[in-house]
Amino acid sequence: MAVFIQSFKFTTEMPADELWKTRIGHVSGSSLKNIKVSPLHFMEAEKAEPTPAKIFGSMYHKFILEQNDFENKYFVFNERAILEKLLGEGAKSPRSTNAYKEWHEAQMNQAQGKEMIDLQTLEVLKKMKDRLFRHRYCYSLLNNGEAEKSFYCTVNTFDGKETNVIMRPDYLKYQKHAVIELKTSIDASKEEFPKQCVNFDYHISAALYKDFMERISGDNVPWSFFFIVQETKAPYAFNIFEASAQFIAQGWYECEQLIMLYNQCRENNHWPGYQVWCQNQYGINEISLPPWGIKDLTFYNHK
Repeated sequence: MAVFIQSFKFTTEMPADELWKTRIGHVSGSSLKNIKVSPLHFMEAEKAEPTPAKIFGSMYHKFILEQNDFENKYFVFNERAILEKLLGEGAKSPRSTNAYKEWHEAQMNQAQGKEMIDLQTLEVLKKMKDRLFRHRYCYSLLNNGEAEKSFYCTVNTFDGKETNVIMRPDYLKYQKHAVIELKTSIDASKEEFPKQCVNFDYHISAALYKDFMERISGDNVPWSFFFIVQETKAPYAFNIFEASAQFIAQGWYECEQLIMLYNQCRENNHWPGYQVWCQNQYGINEISLPPWGIKDLTFYNHK
């Protein structure tokens, strides 16, 4: 790592939060993952509509790591009491009554533009948090630290290029020298989560965060990187994973290559697609059938 980065500067004065709104001029863990698909994907990436899983993941992060911010951002829409009251009064379609409509309008005014979540979602979040915090070590990892802090850094690499890097780890434990990433998953087992790490390039951001926090802290103490991965269905089981040396080494190798590719594209103002990964100068890839595509078609003439 020291060979790749010739100098490093952590800049506290730069408005890192504002930099997330732009694409050119800096890289982050997520943008390096886009470049890994192709520089064209990085340049032409449009902000996709958030999926239900991403929406829930954002709520989950706020609820676990930033309780005060959760209450400032979300409004719990709890219609249970009003529906029970109206049903008790004999209303067959309680949501069609004037009483319900007046109550609903009052709730909207009270929300004041906050994002709405229903009571059932809140109850799931509470159960998930309770499950996590019953575990003593998990509780210690997710307390007395700092959540969602943005960092702006400038690095000079061995190829003579200066690169701006921004990052926003989920949670930092300065005393433990630990970076913690909080993930939700359908399957948090030790057999399945490594596949997700490959599919979503989690090793890239892990290596970036670990290395840069070691440089920012400046005390020559190694940092650890942990994933806490929790399932979104009852019983809300979770696993704690610590990134191995192999995990970080592969992530950093890819970071190096992708930062150099980004600098090359920026310098030439040329952002190729998949051809950037093709050794053939014409962009022609040889294709063969995968092993599972080789079928035995032996047939028999049974009369």
